[in-house]
Amino acid sequence: MLNHGESPAEFFNYKYHPFADTYRLKIPYLGEQDNRFYRTALSLISTGKSFALSGLSGAGKSTLIHYILSRLDVNCYKPSLVHYGGLQRNGMLKALADVLGVDTNGRTVPLLINLQKQIMNMASENRSVFPVFVIDDAHLVEKESLMDICSLMFNPLKETVGASFILVGDETLEKKLSLQIMASVRTRLTGQFNLNGLNDNESLEFIKFRISNGGAPETLFDPDALSIMSSHCRGNRRQIMNMGTLLLAEAFYRQEKTISAELIYNCDQIEISE
Repeated sequence: MLNHGESPAEFFNYKYHPFADTYRLKIPYLGEQDNRFYRTALSLISTGKSFALSGLSGAGKSTLIHYILSRLDVNCYKPSLVHYGGLQRNGMLKALADVLGVDTNGRTVPLLINLQKQIMNMASENRSVFPVFVIDDAHLVEKESLMDICSLMFNPLKETVGASFILVGDETLEKKLSLQIMASVRTRLTGQFNLNGLNDNESLEFIKFRISNGGAPETLFDPDALSIMSSHCRGNRRQIMNMGTLLLAEAFYRQEKTISAELIYNCDQIEISE
């Protein structure tokens, strides 16, 4: 059944796999809520504000944040992404020091103070740049680390904001920041935003957007298959990407150039009830 002499790209006649995670689109798909947050985020960053973005895994937070950072003028801003990854307090400071180019070896002055000095120096240079930090998986960050982050937001030398921080996390980030113990952190954030999944129409548009950007034929999915896929994934971008990948693999195995509703129902790796 499987033709080993032909690659999936040749068989389906696409330039790039429509649902691959091995490349990033210069301009991602943005739904209505994405566009609204995109404009708000750029406005907040331009005025030196810090904020939080929460949402379910697969809602598109990372894609949206990467796009926002890519739109910042590198002559005016220094965007930096810090993956939390279970870092303890000192590990978080070292991660921030690394992106700012601060030496962490043989220091006698506390690292936090050196970070504050570096941020102040960045604002004092002839061609100053404004640091913008994105802390990913912020829902896991310890309170002490969040307090350190808050201390880096302010430039005491100029009595102005020293840097913007964007805290990004799953739906528990919003709950965490609402705790009384987090009041001092919460008050330093201009806003807390929650990113929802795509609606049904946007899910369909997202799938078609990925197909188009991959240079694949419009007939890659028939209309019924698109509807099933959109309904099954409930607006979760990651689930759409994963399901699309599995369906293309199944269609290639079966040597079917179009993903149909029948193929979806017969695919052992996806549980769909008719």
